[in-house]
Amino acid sequence: MKMKISRNYVYYLKTSGVCVTVIGAGWFLYQLRQISRIVRSTVNTDVLNLEQTQAQYIYIDDPRFKNIFMFGKDEDLKESASEKPRSFSRALAQWWKIKNHKLAYKLLHMAQKGETERFKAVTVLNSLMYHGLAQMMDAKTAVALARMPDANSRFFLQPPYYHVQYNLHDILEKVHSLLLHLNSLCDNAHLCLTQFLNSKFKDSPRYLIGLFDHDLSSVSHSVESTTVWDNELLKNCVGAICHHSSMEEYSKHLVDAGALPLLIAIEKMCGDDVEVCILLARILSNVSLHSEYLGSIYESGWIGILSRWSRSDDIRLSAQAICALANLDGDENEGAKYPQRIYLLHPSHRAHVATKMDVVFLHGLLGGVFVTWRQRDVDSSAPRAIDDASSKMDYLSTMIDDDRPQEFFKDLARDLHLREWRKIGHDFEVVLDDCPQDMNASASGPFSCRGDDACMEDDLESAPKTRCWPKDWLPMDIPFLRIIGINYDTSLSMWTPFCPIESTKSTIRERSEDLVARLRMANLGQRPLVWVGHSMGGLLIKKMLVEEWKTGDRHDICKNTKAILFYSTPHRGSHVAALKQTTQMLVWPTVEVQELREESPQLLKLNEEFLQMLETYRIDIVSFTETKPTPVTALKFPLQFVSCPSADLGVGEFFQIPQDHLSICKPASR
Repeated sequence: MKMKISRNYVYYLKTSGVCVTVIGAGWFLYQLRQISRIVRSTVNTDVLNLEQTQAQYIYIDDPRFKNIFMFGKDEDLKESASEKPRSFSRALAQWWKIKNHKLAYKLLHMAQKGETERFKAVTVLNSLMYHGLAQMMDAKTAVALARMPDANSRFFLQPPYYHVQYNLHDILEKVHSLLLHLNSLCDNAHLCLTQFLNSKFKDSPRYLIGLFDHDLSSVSHSVESTTVWDNELLKNCVGAICHHSSMEEYSKHLVDAGALPLLIAIEKMCGDDVEVCILLARILSNVSLHSEYLGSIYESGWIGILSRWSRSDDIRLSAQAICALANLDGDENEGAKYPQRIYLLHPSHRAHVATKMDVVFLHGLLGGVFVTWRQRDVDSSAPRAIDDASSKMDYLSTMIDDDRPQEFFKDLARDLHLREWRKIGHDFEVVLDDCPQDMNASASGPFSCRGDDACMEDDLESAPKTRCWPKDWLPMDIPFLRIIGINYDTSLSMWTPFCPIESTKSTIRERSEDLVARLRMANLGQRPLVWVGHSMGGLLIKKMLVEEWKTGDRHDICKNTKAILFYSTPHRGSHVAALKQTTQMLVWPTVEVQELREESPQLLKLNEEFLQMLETYRIDIVSFTETKPTPVTALKFPLQFVSCPSADLGVGEFFQIPQDHLSICKPASR
């Protein structure tokens, strides 16, 4: 009996010892884990792994490893993890990581090799990002991702050798060598480049005067002073490269001469100078017309930079980058190209909505895409139907004793103002901006709206001003449009220096032929089309359509034209362009100015042929004309550029708008 009791004591003792040991071990491990957490939160242990930072570029030359991730099995991905998970949470994380990698590999393969599902794969891939995809990217997929509305910047590696530091003198030496090489590749045929080298680098020991055989006395004058090698010279050199690349036959020379890595170095040095960035983006846009150089552009690291520029707040920079990426994205654009002076205003990125109509905007004399079509400046002297809420903000801030910031009172005053207007707005009839002073029988309204209308609420909202209302406002109402803006250089006097190669394209006919060729590269004429022209731009539209009509409309441009909007277009010329013989000798007006004179035979013939064309093709016409004189020169001398009889085509709707020649095409609000 005693033996049995002693055995029970030993059993209980052993059991208790085991329990105490297990509990003690657990408590010790818990305390050790807590101490480890405290130490990790206090001391940064990542400094021990500085030598294990991830490299951006991993070069594998062995062809056996090509597409290894594309065709590997699930077991291959699981076996790649040599270290076994230590806990359930780590095992779950490891499993989730493998599944994400597997999905990313499949999406990347679909984006690279797929046909019908390529667009969807790129869209999903953009939202599923991890570091390995950037190193596995190909050029076409990178461009497709760069054109996504919310492109992830981690898809694009930094340019090779981006870490190398260059000083200004080294960059200028390389740029000088590049310009000399470009001049030799074109056999000294581009006089502008030859003259630039002759004037800017004449004192350089590497410059050989004997290379240039042309007589430059009629082009410009040489600079006698010694050139200073500074940032201004670098900017001038980038401008010379940009001008040289504007010639399609010369833009290929840039890649052949190795200019892309050098331009990367310039971008790194002058990235804060938006003017230099605009020139660089224009160069890339010119080179992007040649699809065979897509690989070179991608390998030099430009895709990521263009993607970042396409989202710039400066519309001049973003427009150039958008065109460059659109030219490189051949699969999405059905082969459409946007050469120099042709801007893709919408869609800025890859669109999920199919394009159903094209709208083309042409500015007038001395205008521009981002000058002519901007929002009108608010006239502070004009009476307003709705009072500003800023005065109420000051009243509220004095009535309420509070330490809140001024922004709070601004928002509060704005909310009270909107709430008050919603209550009484239905009792008011508000006349809209630019209500016509007169119109013909074909024209109609309405020209007013109720105070509580949606358009009034949009006007009350303090939206930022737009630099290009076709780009920002039209897609909000009609998202399936493709909007194109056209730029062309004009001048008032022949005393202005011209490029010897481009100066011949100055008449309306020559310009229209050049613009049709450029628009055909953008696949214009394949869908319904609307034209919008201001001043001389309307004459160019008429000339393009008439010439297409005469040649049998071989590009279907006349057939697909549904409407034309003319803003102060001088169909019969302008009396401003009529200069006396003595004045002409002093001013030496350009050809375009001479063609715009009142009752010009060329314009009268063009108008007659255009009316004949309208008998064949049904095209809706809407014309607007100015009624206010335009203040010109520093003395604000009033001058009406286009008279009402000259702006009235005689067909379609005709409105007389109380605005001057410059502001008639600039809306006050959306």
